[in-house]
Amino acid sequence: MIRVEDDLPEAALLDGCTADLAAAVAAAGGHWLHGEARHFRCDAGGVVLGWQTVEGASEALPTKPNEGHGRLATTETGSGLQLRLGVHCGLVLPQALTDASRFSMAVLYRVDPGAEARTLLTINGDGDGGSAPYLFLADYGDSFLVKDTSDGLALSALKTPGVAGLRCVLVSVDRGRVALQDSGGPVHRGEGLPPALPNPASLFVGARSHRSGLQKTLGEAVIEDVLLWPGMSLLLPQTAADAAQRLKLARYYLWRR
Repeated sequence: MIRVEDDLPEAALLDGCTADLAAAVAAAGGHWLHGEARHFRCDAGGVVLGWQTVEGASEALPTKPNEGHGRLATTETGSGLQLRLGVHCGLVLPQALTDASRFSMAVLYRVDPGAEARTLLTINGDGDGGSAPYLFLADYGDSFLVKDTSDGLALSALKTPGVAGLRCVLVSVDRGRVALQDSGGPVHRGEGLPPALPNPASLFVGARSHRSGLQKTLGEAVIEDVLLWPGMSLLLPQTAADAAQRLKLARYYLWRR
């Protein structure tokens, strides 16, 4: 082991990008569910009872059909929420957005070759089966789909080739515009009608709502990190702050890989 007695610049510290991203997300009024075991609240059997945000102000809780199905998984780079095919394992961060017209969200996750993670993230209202539309991000094996259920806004994009292990998918919605980037690859963009998402809106992780059906939308993966930036469009940047947040996320993903 090499020991250095001198003070090192922040860029030389292996965990510097984590602290940098955490500070940036907090300053932007965002939410970060980070894949460290200390942020998970579990029972003695490893069932996830809650996932606290890094800033400690909020906690994602099991959806109503998730009756002890979501478990803590250990990976090469940390911990995460284990999703099981056809089983409700999801969590919900209630009222994470006061205005769902403009936001960005990201998910870092692992999926086995040949498997489908399916529903990764969803912006929904109360999620109890009402008629209000919602917007979801799904992984269908070789491609992604971002879609709002009112059919006003949708974007399909192929996965970035050559990515093994941890993936990082970033999505930005700005009224009638949507963009997606997979693991540092090209940015895919689309346009349509602004989705009529309810305000406030909740963030569902690994599920679309509190409904007990929809098993075909539930896939298999380990979700290690989830980030949400209210009012920011990291992939459709209008300000320097949008671009700065995207850069900090990219640096964090580079270290996590």
